[in-house]
This record gives sequence, structure tokens and C-alpha cells, in this order.
Amino acid sequence: MGLRLKRIDVRAMKPNEQRDLEVVLVPETRALIHGTVQFPTGLPVEGAVVKLFKRTRDACKLIPIGFTFTDDCGQFMFGVESDVDLVIKVFFFEREVPEPYDP
Repeated sequence: MGLRLKRIDVRAMKPNEQRDLEVVLVPETRALIHGTVQFPTGLPVEGAVVKLFKRTRDACKLIPIGFTFTDDCGQFMFGVESDVDLVIKVFFFEREVPEPYDP
């Protein structure tokens, strides 16, 4: 379990002013999944679909939670609930561009 820091705004302080602050950390129940999708050559995959599912007792019946696309570095990120059994699936389709027909 992590802890979340409460935001403290100190923009209103004047020069040479001193303030005593009390910082209280609260339990953080969220989690983060971050990853990179790469080709076997090690190059990043831009525009891959990364889909997140919640696992059920039946392995063939996953509950979709959300999806995202990889960025130009092949990276993706999900904010998720902690203590949930999740499955990630990745899909990438690169359309082949046919050579122009030249009779």
C-alpha cells in the first residue's frame, strides 16, 4: 500500500515569511500499470492497442475495463484499482501497402 501526499499551496507566501505546516499522508488505494510495447527487433511499436480486462473465474470471460494506444515511444499507462486480478492484451496491425500496379 502506498501513501498519497495532500497538496499544499504555498503560492500566497510573502518574502521572508515562515510557516509551520502539518502534512498528513492518507492511504493510497490506486495503482499504476505502465509498460512498453516493442517489436522483436527492440524498436518501439507506435499506435498499438493495449486493452485492460478484469479476470473472472472463467478464463474465457474477461470483463473489459478500458483501452489505450501506445505513444511514439511504444509506452502505455493505466490507472487502476489495486488488489484486482487484471489481464492485458496488445494488438497491432500494420497494413501492408501494395506496390503500385505497373503493367
